[in-house]
Amino acid sequence: MASEPTPRWTFILRSFLRLSLALTLLVILAGSVVRMTGSGMGCPDWPRCFGQTIPPTRMDQVLWNPLQAYAEGQMVIYQDTLWTANGTAQPQPVFNRAQWSAYTKHNYATFVPAHTWIEFINRLLGAALGIPVFLAFVWSISRFRAHRKWVAALGLGLVLLLFEAWLGKVVVDGNLVPHHITYHLLGAFGLLAVFTAVNRSVSTEAEAHSWFFEEQARSKQTESAGKWLALFAALLLVQISTGALVRESVDGLRATTGTALSSQLTSLVYVHRTYSLLLVGLTFYLLRKTDGLAGIRARVGLMTGLALAETALGAVLYYFNIPQSLQPLHLLFSAFLFVLAVDAAVLAFLQVRSHKRLSAGA
Repeated sequence: MASEPTPRWTFILRSFLRLSLALTLLVILAGSVVRMTGSGMGCPDWPRCFGQTIPPTRMDQVLWNPLQAYAEGQMVIYQDTLWTANGTAQPQPVFNRAQWSAYTKHNYATFVPAHTWIEFINRLLGAALGIPVFLAFVWSISRFRAHRKWVAALGLGLVLLLFEAWLGKVVVDGNLVPHHITYHLLGAFGLLAVFTAVNRSVSTEAEAHSWFFEEQARSKQTESAGKWLALFAALLLVQISTGALVRESVDGLRATTGTALSSQLTSLVYVHRTYSLLLVGLTFYLLRKTDGLAGIRARVGLMTGLALAETALGAVLYYFNIPQSLQPLHLLFSAFLFVLAVDAAVLAFLQVRSHKRLSAGA
């Protein structure tokens, strides 16, 4: 078994990683659309939807019908309650409760076709994400000796993905348990961090990056920039967490009053709003810190533009009473910003490590 990666092997691994990144971003976007439309309970069970592999599209498929036969595990709504077929239920003139079990994990018994399919597509994307993640992990094992850290990181990503799937079940079984949706979101950002870091490391080894030709004197500057970039990524996660909590407040207001006005939100919204200015300021500071560092500074430039756009979009959300259509875009900007920060931080770390190895071998 060869221990060192070949160009073909590396290309395949990078393809799996980039597909994993793209699908993770799509899952985050889809999750935001689910929240925007209130579709979180569109499928009241997990992992199936109304007990079916392909969810229903019409109300008559969900309401109990005395003329219809039902397969084992299929769910229906009868007298505002969800029921699950204990076995094959033949057409019968009267609802025979002996053939059905009331679904007791929650009391949500509503069917909205659009909500069901929005939630189902979200789940499909999550399931699709598991394919490239698993393939990347299996593919990396063949170079375990040379790159144990890649294998360990992808193994962590696979475990985190399974945890995310389990947490999704907990959220549905508990009828959108408070705060668990926020934990679910943070788990997705954890996946972004893992895939971004491994992709950068694999790409760094595969390509002839410019830092091999940079002056050795820049090593300290690069190391300092890397630490600041890592700090920025950590602070951004805090900002995303506060934003998720503000979003929970918005959802609560819409559920109780039918609308959500900025003036009705908790004081946390002011922390979230002010904190964004700190992050914008930090990106400008990073532009100064990375002057002359080529690829790293290019990433920081993109980060600065995204941070400004994200802050402007946040202002629109606040001053125009949180229009729902802009909420997914607000979260997607944060996700792209996080990916850029992690990518730049890992790139800086790898450059420093390369400088130290070259210096030690000189």
